[in-house]
Amino acid sequence: MRTKFSKMLAATGLVTLDPEEQTQDDPPPEAYSEPEPEPEPSPAPAAGPQPVLAPEQSVVAEQKDFADLYREANVPVVAYTAEKLLKLMAGLESMPMEVRKQAVRAMDEADESWTVEDSVLDAQRKVKALAVAKQKIAQQVASALQNADREIAAIQAEEQDKSAQVRKQIAELTALLDRGVARAAQQTADVRAAARTNQEAGDRESARLDAEMNRLGQVVITFAGGSPIQK
Repeated sequence: MRTKFSKMLAATGLVTLDPEEQTQDDPPPEAYSEPEPEPEPSPAPAAGPQPVLAPEQSVVAEQKDFADLYREANVPVVAYTAEKLLKLMAGLESMPMEVRKQAVRAMDEADESWTVEDSVLDAQRKVKALAVAKQKIAQQVASALQNADREIAAIQAEEQDKSAQVRKQIAELTALLDRGVARAAQQTADVRAAARTNQEAGDRESARLDAEMNRLGQVVITFAGGSPIQK
């Protein structure tokens, strides 16, 4: 007995029916014609500015399993996933695309546990989940750049503050050094001036004593005839 599946395969040219089966009342080929394509999903509205994530949340995790992404996005599990449909299509790659599509439709008609529409919806949901994951990655990258800019600005501000403090300390130490040098120079000059003043006083006093010695010595020379200085 001819099955719906065999009739669908015959419609795609994959099998040839017996002459008796060919004479039976078949549904017109257009019954298995390609359905109207699914309408393209309308583009998502432009998202507003995303909040800046904390540094620990801005690290992009590479090679994350797609199953984990779909689970996090609450993508429902279907009997015949988009990946299975892709694998099936790959197994029929030797056929023209239209024949492959008709063959898949025939398998869909023969198996009530799944439909092509379920696989298409699964693909749409997963594409949406991946798009959301891409948006999150973009947010992480943008946040990491902004966090890096803030961290660099903080580092530079701290360095400038420390440099200003060091320059201030250097200026204060330089001023202290200059004052110390000036004080030492003044003290040296004062000591030298005092020594010079004392030397001049000694010279004057010695000269005064010499004059008095000479004056008194005249008495000795005049009346004693000897040296005025006793040995």
